[in-house]
Parts: sequence; structure tokens; C-alpha cells
Amino acid sequence: MNAAVIRSALPLLLLGAGVTIFAAQADSTTPAPLPNLDYTYNGDAMGMSLGEVRIALKPEGAPGCYRYTNTSNPSGLVKMLYGSANQTSLFCLKDGRIRSQRFESVLQGDAKQSYTLAFDWDKHTVTDNNGQVRDIPDDAIDSFALQQAVRLWVLAHANDAKPPIAEFTMVDGKNLTHYQFKFSGHQKIDTPAGSFDTLLMERIDNPDKIGRFWLAPDRGYMPVRTETKGGKALVTMVLAK
Repeated sequence: MNAAVIRSALPLLLLGAGVTIFAAQADSTTPAPLPNLDYTYNGDAMGMSLGEVRIALKPEGAPGCYRYTNTSNPSGLVKMLYGSANQTSLFCLKDGRIRSQRFESVLQGDAKQSYTLAFDWDKHTVTDNNGQVRDIPDDAIDSFALQQAVRLWVLAHANDAKPPIAEFTMVDGKNLTHYQFKFSGHQKIDTPAGSFDTLLMERIDNPDKIGRFWLAPDRGYMPVRTETKGGKALVTMVLAK
């Protein structure tokens, strides 16, 4: 397995699968639309254990703003060879939509693969850690906060007789990528955390990219299993606890 596969697999690639379960408040009087979360997933790529990934969401700063973190605890061999990948997204809700404020992706021991993004919505630009400024569209979201944006979309359309195609624009260190997802039916999924009746959501914008996400309605459409593939390796993440 090459380094590119491992590095792309270490972050939890749950596009279309934000998670939620507990109620929270941004202050004493204003309920926060997005509750706290703290979940752990087990990762696998081509039969090789990637270790654990922990995802957490909590309010931070002004009402309606959040810190969203992805912390990996890779298995011994993966950590020794490729380090640990961690992500942090700071975002706020405005008119029911997610607005990324700052994003950080750190691959321990590899500065070239690490980067930050700062968003300026007055100018509709994003600036990276090298000072490069790019224009972004109004719907641009960082790659990690996108998970919560898709979750909100699912909550809004899960009971539609004919759900529309979901469309999003993701901004990372180099590119803008346009994603499309569709509902693909219901399945029961067994995980170390239990059995769940799920809604399957699949990525459909690129036939060479696989993205399947099993979301559990009784846990606020959190992902209990994901499968992603952008090259040769199929990366699987399963809810552990």
C-alpha cells in the first residue's frame, strides 16, 4: 500500500455523513441547532487496519458557532510509516447554512501535506497558509464541515417522496470540488456499536469515485458505516462506540 493511499485514508472521509446525538446549547437561552457529539470509528484500507478516528463537535465562540475535530489514532505500523492525520473546522450557522471560518489539516511529520484555510465571506475568498488567495462561491464549505452541511440536508429531505439530488461545493488546499449525492434505499447495518436501520446515501458525480454512507435515523442521521474509494484502495470506516 503506497503512502498516498494511507494519507488519504487517515482522515475520516465521511462526506455526506455528519453526526449528532446529544442536545447542547450555545448559551443559557439560545438552543444550538447542532448538538454535541463524540464518536469513535475503526478504519480499514485493503485489509489493513488504520486504527481509530475520533470525531467531536461542540459549540465555541459566538452563538451558532462550533469547533469540529477529527483526531486519528492510527495503528502502530501506520503511525510509524505515515504519522497521524488530524483536522479541525471552525464554522458558524447563518440562515440555516454552514459558513466555514477556518480549517486546519495536519499530517504529523509532513508539513507539505498539512495546510490551513481562512475564509473571508465579505470578499468571498479563502487564504491558505502560504498566503495564496482564491475566490470561492457562496456555497463553498471546507472538506470537514461539509459533513455537517450534508447532514442538515438529509434531515430536511429524508421524508421526501422523491428526494432531490444533493449538491455541494468543497474547498480544500488546492481545488474546488462539486459533489452530488442521492438516496439509494434502506439497509440494516451491524457494527461493533450495535445494529442499525440505515438510509444509504451515495456519491454520484464521478464514476471513478466511490462514496457510500449508511446513516442511522434514530441517531440523528449519524454515519454508522462509510466506504470511500478515490484510487485503488477501498477505505471503510465503521462506528466503534
